[in-house]
Amino acid sequence: MDDIESIPLVKYIAVAGRNVTLSCPGVNEHSLVDSLTWKTSITVAEFVNGLPLASNNRITLLPDNFSLHISPTVASDTAEYSCLVNDRHSPEAIVDLLVQDVPDPPGRPLVVSFTSRSVHLSWAHSQDPRNAPVTNFIIETRVGENGGWDQVPAIRTKNNVTSHQVSGLLPFTVYSFRVIAINELGRSPPSKESYYFVTLREAPTGKPVTTIAHNTSASSLYISWKPPPPDTILGEFLGYRITYRKRDPNSEDVKEIYIRDSSVESHEIHNLQTYTQYLVSIQVFNPEGLGPPTTVLVMTDEGVPSKPRNLSILEVTSTTIRISWQEPERKNGVIHGYRVYYVYQNQTLLHLPILKSDAIQNSIYYYTLSSLKPFTDYRIIVAAFTMKYDGETTEVSVRTDISGPSAPKFVNLTCYSEDALFLAWRIPQHFYNSVNHYIVSYRNMDYTRSREIRISANASIVETSVVLQNLSTDASYELKVRAASISVINPNKVILGPYSELRKITLKANCDQHPPPSLYHPYADYDLIVLAGAVICCFGLLLVILAIVLWKKCFNTTYTNEADSVIADQKQQQQQQQQTQIDWKATCDTNGVIQTTVPVTKIMQNGNHRHLTIDGD
Repeated sequence: MDDIESIPLVKYIAVAGRNVTLSCPGVNEHSLVDSLTWKTSITVAEFVNGLPLASNNRITLLPDNFSLHISPTVASDTAEYSCLVNDRHSPEAIVDLLVQDVPDPPGRPLVVSFTSRSVHLSWAHSQDPRNAPVTNFIIETRVGENGGWDQVPAIRTKNNVTSHQVSGLLPFTVYSFRVIAINELGRSPPSKESYYFVTLREAPTGKPVTTIAHNTSASSLYISWKPPPPDTILGEFLGYRITYRKRDPNSEDVKEIYIRDSSVESHEIHNLQTYTQYLVSIQVFNPEGLGPPTTVLVMTDEGVPSKPRNLSILEVTSTTIRISWQEPERKNGVIHGYRVYYVYQNQTLLHLPILKSDAIQNSIYYYTLSSLKPFTDYRIIVAAFTMKYDGETTEVSVRTDISGPSAPKFVNLTCYSEDALFLAWRIPQHFYNSVNHYIVSYRNMDYTRSREIRISANASIVETSVVLQNLSTDASYELKVRAASISVINPNKVILGPYSELRKITLKANCDQHPPPSLYHPYADYDLIVLAGAVICCFGLLLVILAIVLWKKCFNTTYTNEADSVIADQKQQQQQQQQTQIDWKATCDTNGVIQTTVPVTKIMQNGNHRHLTIDGD
């Protein structure tokens, strides 16, 4: 066998995961090959009996020139390959393949030293750099025993030195670390994580949060709090320190109380001066010292404020009352606001408490009660309140103004003549105090401008009518009417109600000879229908009872008497029917409106309703 050192060496460098083709030295497409073997320490591929064979599915023996194709490569493919042709014992050249890959994980990092804010780490290099030198490392941090490795940004070292000082840590916190090696091909898998350790303590940085602070008597105060977040204690939580002194800047008498139990969240301070302001401070502490204080101002017991002064009514509408008042003469404490009550129809209601800062203007307090009922008597009560007491009350009585009447209801709209309209309406169903005016609005539909007329009204008149004259023939008009009342607060103010339903009509020549039917029919009144139904039901029930009584009475008589009774009953029923026949010529009075049959030609004759004749345009 030839000396292996005299055989030439052909080098190939490949990257793991990519493909590489190794040429067989001394063989080309014109070579006569009966058999061929590629081998390292083992046979990798061979050509026997005209068939290519390979040791695994990543290796292919190319038929043209018997090159060895590896797809994809892995780091373990690194080796010296020999291509033996036709059973030769030595190759013409040795193929040296170097496959580079990411390095193996570094060793577990060890904690060399640490403080409250930093740690010094050291670790061993990767056992196998995978044919590419390590250039630097990445250090990953985990906070707590169950934290994630991505909670803290990773640290990238500047070189391949296997130690590093990690800073920016939190005191009294559990940490662990792991290291990743980097070469030109990428990152290695992470190392095993370091053993857990706890950074050193520091004085607390968190402050308790005060939840309640008030007096419990004339000489004691109660205070409660919530502890600061655990990550601000920075050591073992030993308890709280409470200090208190008078607010007076000249007071230097500071007293302190130590509570050596971190679970306590409230305390009552005794033996204080009456109605005095105190500054109370709370701090947490650990073995390293005290944290920053939380300070609150608390005053001992207050008295009952006297009644507010000069309660006055400033403005009254149908739904609002605006009032004003001044502070009590004797506050007897810190007044935080006022409560406003109002009483009507034996009901007492409370508006939301009025804060002192929200209502004051030039030492006078203003407030508006809203959503009230129109034309209703109210008794308004005002009292100041402190943190502990409601003060004495002062009150005033007033009646709200009226609101506008509801919409009137058209009962007739008739073409009176070729240039006049007759319209009638009923008084609004709902109104307060009185109805003083009606306002009729009409518009020629060929124009955009509307015209209005105002008619004096009286609440005792149920139905009002008016004739609009001097209108345009063959024109269409739209009309609506609304009622108005005079304010009971300001006689110069007229309060308007909503308009009625809009009605439309067209004037034609000789239209008065064929008037349209009335818009109102007495039987359309729901109340009348209900009343009539009730009367009919009662009358029918009486007839049934009467029939039963008569039947029982007649059943015990002789046949002759029974026949006579039947004849007599028939005559009596005929007389009752004659009496119950409707007299269509008679008149009836319904809700103040006299109703009777009226010829069309006499429709304008006055009944018990108001009728006006108005010139139009």
